[in-house]
Amino acid sequence: MSDLSDPNHKPTPKPAKPESINESELPPSQQAKQHSSLSSKLPMWLLPVLIAVLVIGVLLGRFWGGTDAESQTTPASAKGDNAVMDVTAGEQAVLSVETVQPSQDTIGNTLSADGAISAKDTANVSAKVSGVAVERVLVEEGDQVAAGQVLAIFDTDAMAQQVLQAEADVAEAEATLANASADAARILPLLDIDAISQQEADRYRTSEVRARASLQAAKARLNNQRLTLNNAKVTAPVKGVISEKRVEVGMVAGGEPLFTIIKNGVLEWRADMDPKLIGDISIGTPVKVSLPRGQSVMGQVRRIAPTADNNRQITIYASLAANPAVRAGMYQTGEFLLGSDSMQTVPNSTIVSNDGYDYVMMVTQIRTTREEQKLGRIQQQRVTLGERIGDSVVLTEPLPADSRLVKQGGSFLNDGDLVRIVDGLNESTTTATDTSQVAS
Repeated sequence: MSDLSDPNHKPTPKPAKPESINESELPPSQQAKQHSSLSSKLPMWLLPVLIAVLVIGVLLGRFWGGTDAESQTTPASAKGDNAVMDVTAGEQAVLSVETVQPSQDTIGNTLSADGAISAKDTANVSAKVSGVAVERVLVEEGDQVAAGQVLAIFDTDAMAQQVLQAEADVAEAEATLANASADAARILPLLDIDAISQQEADRYRTSEVRARASLQAAKARLNNQRLTLNNAKVTAPVKGVISEKRVEVGMVAGGEPLFTIIKNGVLEWRADMDPKLIGDISIGTPVKVSLPRGQSVMGQVRRIAPTADNNRQITIYASLAANPAVRAGMYQTGEFLLGSDSMQTVPNSTIVSNDGYDYVMMVTQIRTTREEQKLGRIQQQRVTLGERIGDSVVLTEPLPADSRLVKQGGSFLNDGDLVRIVDGLNESTTTATDTSQVAS
């Protein structure tokens, strides 16, 4: 019979639930019992999982710890390019540039001066007749002439008439002489037989002498008229070039020169220089004189004035080679070629001028990335420029021969900028595009 059916049965009271007791307050034997009771309450499948997680955590901790220690103990020199790439990995190149290296060229050592071009030797041609008008002029300035060539002709009509008159006078004088000689030959023998007086004989002799003298005078006048007729043609006394013409048709000749001839066409350049600068110039030093339209003419020093002029300048005379572009009276710049030196040059496009100084943009710390791109740092270098020769300029203080300089677009860069190097024809278009983008 159950307890519920028994009216006299009293239920057994349940013991009160004990309050939670701190495990640390229990004795050791009770703590062990407490742990065993808790372990018995955990599921059995959870224990392998906890062990696996614990093992994986230990392994990962050892791996990460070893990597950090290795990175801390690895020297900077062992890292190589990877270190630089780590530094520049987050930095973008400012510009794509093409680089060039300085070149060593042979540059002529010259001394510049200004001077006038004039004739080395000249000949003035004057008329040998006077009071006669010019009929024809046969040459112009700049013409080449030979010795004896006719330059101008005077009006010869009057001269020809004078020649005819002189010839007639000679003929008359000859007739007079012949008549006087015949009379003397017929009469003078009579003196031997005393048929005539001595006085009359002397008169016939005198008439013959006068007639002969008159004939000589007439011949002299004829020769003079013929000479005047011949002098009506003005001829060149020397070979050369007509440098000046002062005669026109219809002009009456006087005592002034009609033409000036440059003997053999030889011109010279006369430069006035400071005496302090002519120490390297000597007889035979080559010269190069500039001409209009970019032309030039060569020559050499033939004479140096022994004394200075009123301006304390020394005149140097240099003969010039024949050249149709050279004209007397021109004032041109020339150079004395004093030898040559080997000097360093760079393209004009590499020069950047700022605040009155000149610079070049050197590319340093050049490295190649994993993407096969060349990167470098800009280092602004101040330079001193010398003579400009075409598209290049001389550096008076040379740079290292292996320097890499930004070929163009250096004005868009600053010291320390990171740039990408695109040397080569295939990348020139990229460089131009990047430059235009920066400029815009």
